[in-house]
Amino acid sequence: MTEVSTERREAVEAFLGETVGRDEVVLSRGRLAQLTSEVVAHPELWRDLVVHDAEERWYLLLYGSPEYDLWLLSWLPGQDTDWHDHGGSSGSFTVADGMLSEQSRRGNRRVGTRTLAAGEGVAFGPAHVHNVGHHGAAPAVSVHSYSPALTAMTYYDLGPYGLTARETLAVDTPERPPRRSIDSVLEASRLEIDRLEPQEAALAMEKGAVLVDIRPSEYREAEGAVPGAVAIERNVLQWRLDPLCDARIESLAHYDRQIIVMCNEGYASSLAAADLRHLGLSRAADLKGGYRAWKAAGLPTSAAAPAPASSSS
Repeated sequence: MTEVSTERREAVEAFLGETVGRDEVVLSRGRLAQLTSEVVAHPELWRDLVVHDAEERWYLLLYGSPEYDLWLLSWLPGQDTDWHDHGGSSGSFTVADGMLSEQSRRGNRRVGTRTLAAGEGVAFGPAHVHNVGHHGAAPAVSVHSYSPALTAMTYYDLGPYGLTARETLAVDTPERPPRRSIDSVLEASRLEIDRLEPQEAALAMEKGAVLVDIRPSEYREAEGAVPGAVAIERNVLQWRLDPLCDARIESLAHYDRQIIVMCNEGYASSLAAADLRHLGLSRAADLKGGYRAWKAAGLPTSAAAPAPASSSS
């Protein structure tokens, strides 16, 4: 964990002393938005402290008091927070570098997604529930503040009937999800997406849906392929299908396009389809049982593997 020197902590406190009034006990979300925006605009307070950790999303407390706190976070591809509230605190975050996406509850059953670039931010009241994650290819950095200071968060599962509280935890770290097994992650991912049987997927393809084969090339060469499917390696899937990414496939990367993800047996495809949903591709789905279920259903296959899609297509 990065250490904040005494001199830096004093500099942050001096800056906050000029920004936040001494008589402000609890900050409104508007004041929190102003605070995180102004801290982002002064990179001398934070930029050299940033660490990017591929194993676990990094965070650092810049300032803490019972009235409000201030945090610095970094984000890499695949890192997000899970669905959570803020234990009765209002809050704000502003993106300093890169891009983040925020999924938020709009009514109990509706979920909205927005993408935030550097300089953009979100302010919210104590009832706000969201899931914040990395977006795009470049590392991201953000500044967060909560008032009163963050002490507890409730985590939620997203299901067909909306969000259901899972557990409430006392916390001393911002926007950090509890550790979960891959089985629970897979189950939660499948609640976010549509899952199609092979016959349903075939019919959807006839109506214009795109079947995306994320299997490694070795599997495609050994077991065959689905005619008309587009091969995109799993490790570049989001970059090829994100409509905002420079590496996107122009013909495929559209928010209203139905994308059906196919792996070998229907496990990795669920996680991948959920990742596409997080990018705003609201019609992303996966193929139940994967390629092997498609083949077992007697649907068309070919011996020749599909050529990987190019970002210049």
